[in-house]
Amino acid sequence: MLSRHIALRGSRHLTRRSLSSVLPVQVGLPEANESIQQVFRHDNIPIPEFKARDNSAGSPNKLHEKKDWSKEEIDTAIKDNCVFAWGPSDPLREACPVIVRGEGCWLYDYEDKKYLDWSAGAVCTNIGNSMPAEIKAAIEEQMSVAPFVYGDLAVTEARAKLCSLLADITPGDLNGFLFASGGAEANEAAIRMARRYTGRYKILSRYRSYHGGTTSTLAMTGDPRTWATDTTITGFAKIPDPFPFSFSWGTDAEEQAKQSLNALHEQILMEGPSSVAAIFMESITGSNGWLLPHPSYMQGVRALCDKYGILMICDEVMCGFGRTGKLFGFQNFPGVIPDMFTFAKGVTGAYMPLSGVAMSDAVFDYFRTNPPSYGSTYSGHPLTVACGYAVVKYVIENDIPARAKSMEATLAEGLSRLVANHKSAKQARVIGLAGGVDLGGLDGSSLMQMHETHPAVGFFKNRLKEEGLITLVRGHHMHCTPPLIISEDEISYGIDILDKCFGDLDEFLEDYEAKQKA
Repeated sequence: MLSRHIALRGSRHLTRRSLSSVLPVQVGLPEANESIQQVFRHDNIPIPEFKARDNSAGSPNKLHEKKDWSKEEIDTAIKDNCVFAWGPSDPLREACPVIVRGEGCWLYDYEDKKYLDWSAGAVCTNIGNSMPAEIKAAIEEQMSVAPFVYGDLAVTEARAKLCSLLADITPGDLNGFLFASGGAEANEAAIRMARRYTGRYKILSRYRSYHGGTTSTLAMTGDPRTWATDTTITGFAKIPDPFPFSFSWGTDAEEQAKQSLNALHEQILMEGPSSVAAIFMESITGSNGWLLPHPSYMQGVRALCDKYGILMICDEVMCGFGRTGKLFGFQNFPGVIPDMFTFAKGVTGAYMPLSGVAMSDAVFDYFRTNPPSYGSTYSGHPLTVACGYAVVKYVIENDIPARAKSMEATLAEGLSRLVANHKSAKQARVIGLAGGVDLGGLDGSSLMQMHETHPAVGFFKNRLKEEGLITLVRGHHMHCTPPLIISEDEISYGIDILDKCFGDLDEFLEDYEAKQKA
């Protein structure tokens, strides 16, 4: 080993050992009795000087000794401390009235001005803005006996009752139920469970879709909100809709369904069927415009999933518990039963945050002996499941789905009137009490694409508020999804407000386009 020599410019020869003693370089490998000399010299980069700040807790101000605050005190607190979701806080704060009470389909502000809740909040206050006495009593009873247990350490009677009731009313063999807090959380859980159950990783979802605001559910979403995540998340692929935004699959609904199914089949084959864990879709697209697929489309999706061993998962967060005139949205498609579905919103009427995942016996059996790769502190929270049990019983006993269906014709007639009378009402769709109007430009096309803004939208929303109607407007779509307890007279009242405001919107667009051309 030590016989190797290194020559230096024709001078004397040095052994590896002698060269190492001359230069600060480790040469070759050491002998058994030698150790490697570490010759790396580090840079001297000191840790920055710590600058201490006072981290002691503050004291509540005198306002917190008051039971009721003035509107000015509320406004100040909201301005100084409240961050809004999905949009910039300042304009949202200006647009939102301060609500002091709710009653049925109505909300009341500090001046006792009433607003018709035309979208049931975020399509969730299905049985209204006042809580039925029996639901309140159920929550209070649970509060008095066991307000909280951690769901993986203990179970409660309320949890057992809700699981049993859901199994009784849900079609087919959908008998297993996992609980979470919000719709996005339920969809997150379903994604993980589908991947674990199938051993596959790809999730297919539609472009015109919304599945939640967490990282994975926003990646699974197809509308422009997904753009915040789609460069960082893998394992999600988008499939073509039966309702493309810029072209049509055919001249009638059945042909459109057939061609979009052919495109889906082709994509499954090209993605590799053995890599696809689930096709995940809203039973009826909600946030992106209440798009109603032909029954043959959903039946075809079910058949493709069966052929290739893919789970069919329906997002029922908006549709579930009566919104479409059926207990669940997928029941509008004869013979279709998903392998899993998610739910939220209507399961408690938004009185408490509860969501869940329903699954077939086959999927449930797998997770009897395998972990679902999901959990949370509030899974199966006693108060929320007690609320859910009472609400679901209320929905069944009062036949809320049938009530929603009975109001469909009245709402459809009113929306048709808006489309007939106003250029700015491009088109409308409704099933049960799930409906909406697409805002249009004077040229007959959509007012703008879903990711774009337009000054006419702000004008329109402000006019609705002035006239006493509150509803969701996303992009160029306005939701018409009132609480499922709404009456015919209240629907007519809302349509009259909309008729007036769409008339004002027509005039605004005419003035706006004239200014643009000038």
